[in-house]
Amino acid sequence: MKIILFTITITLILAGCSSMEFNSNAGTYVTNKVENNLRKNAVKSYTNYEVWELGASQVGYVEANYCQVDLRDRKPSNDALISSLKIKAQRLGGNGLVFDACTVNNSTASCHSFTHCRGMAYLVTY
Repeated sequence: MKIILFTITITLILAGCSSMEFNSNAGTYVTNKVENNLRKNAVKSYTNYEVWELGASQVGYVEANYCQVDLRDRKPSNDALISSLKIKAQRLGGNGLVFDACTVNNSTASCHSFTHCRGMAYLVTY
């Protein structure tokens, strides 16, 4: 119950403050990191069955990509890419994400390794 109340509170805060800008002397990197963290935490992961059972509405398709140009570059974890999907889902107005898959392609012309993740954003009303 506390999680549901917390999620609803965060969603309302983000919806009410969606036109506000964060101004800080910490710089845009820190400001964007805080904003993205709030957005990510406002989105919950679901299965296809759960969103069907809850009667959620689709908001849109979300995807995240990463190109490893140099072999020495560190690849992001799947969790980091899924967090990116959650941020994009919240920006579309959703509060739920059904993660589909991440695929890795090692035979691209410009990338040593190309990772593509996708999912569907949903609006779950309680």
